[in-house]
Amino acid sequence: MFETIASTSIYRNLNLNKNLTHSYLFYSSDQELNNILALFFAKTLLCDTNSGTDQCNSCKQFDARTHPDLTILKQDSIKVDDISKIINKLSTLPISADKKVFIILNAETINEIAQNKLLKSLEEPNSKNIFILTTTKTDKLLKTILSRLNKIYIPHLSPNDKKILASELKKQDINIEKLIDSDFSLTESINIIMDSNYQKTIDEIFKLFKDINTTADIPSVVNSLSINDKNNFYICFQDIILSCIKDDYKKYDRNSIEIINSKFPKKALLKSLPLIEDAYKKQMSNVNFYYILDNLLFNILKEKFLCK
Repeated sequence: MFETIASTSIYRNLNLNKNLTHSYLFYSSDQELNNILALFFAKTLLCDTNSGTDQCNSCKQFDARTHPDLTILKQDSIKVDDISKIINKLSTLPISADKKVFIILNAETINEIAQNKLLKSLEEPNSKNIFILTTTKTDKLLKTILSRLNKIYIPHLSPNDKKILASELKKQDINIEKLIDSDFSLTESINIIMDSNYQKTIDEIFKLFKDINTTADIPSVVNSLSINDKNNFYICFQDIILSCIKDDYKKYDRNSIEIINSKFPKKALLKSLPLIEDAYKKQMSNVNFYYILDNLLFNILKEKFLCK
C-alpha cells in the first residue's frame, strides 16, 4: 500500500524530505488525509531507500505494523500513561533503522496533562527520534506544543490526487471512486462509502425527486421516506444535484439523473446548492430533519417555477 502517494502533487509540494526536523504536525480539516500523508512520510523515513515503495523489508514491516522502530498511537483519549510509554522508548537506540519514529494520530485527543508531559520531550529533541502528530483541531493543542512542531498544512486535494489516493485506499477495501470528483473531503467520502446506509439514502433521494411535482406533494412524499442516515443525507443530496448540473453519469444511474433534469432547469438546480448547504448546517444543529427537508423542497420547487 501507499506506493503511488509519492507521485501525488500534494505530497511532492510538501518537500518533507528536505531539511528534516525532529517533530512534525500534519493538519487540515480532513482527518483521513492528514493521517495518510503522515503515515506515508513516516514510512519513507524508515525505508531502506527513503522512498516508501514497498520493495524493502522495512516497508513490509511498516505495512504490517511490526517495524521495531515504529510506534503509532491512536486512541479516542490519550492519557499520561500512553505518553509515558512513548517517553520510555526515547532513550533506547534504533534497532534496524537509523532513527525511531513516533506517530500520534488525531493529537487533539491528548489530554492537557499528557500534553504537558509530551512537551518536555519536544523541548529536548534527540536526533534519533522523530515525532509526527496529526490533527484537525490545532486549537486543542497547547501553544507551547504547537511552537515546537514543524507545522505542515495539507491543502485541498486536486482531482488527480484524489484518484491516486482512491486507488491506494481501494487496496484496503475502501472504495471512494464514486465520490472522487466531488467537493467533499476524503474523510467525508470514506465515511459515506463505508456506511451501509449509503445506497439506501441515494435510492430515497431519487425516489423523492421522482414523486414530487408540486408543493402539494411534499408532505406525503417526505412522510413516506425512510432515512436512517440523516447526517449524511444532505451531503448525498448535494452530490446528486451536482451530478445533474454536470450531466455526470459516472456515479449514479443515468435514468435517475435524467428524471431530475427533465423536471428541473439547470439554473434552478444551481440556485438550490446554497439552500442544501443551509439545510445541512441546520441538520448539524439538530433542527427537526423533516421540517428542514419540507422547507428545502418547497424552496427548490419555488426556484423551479421562477426559472421558467
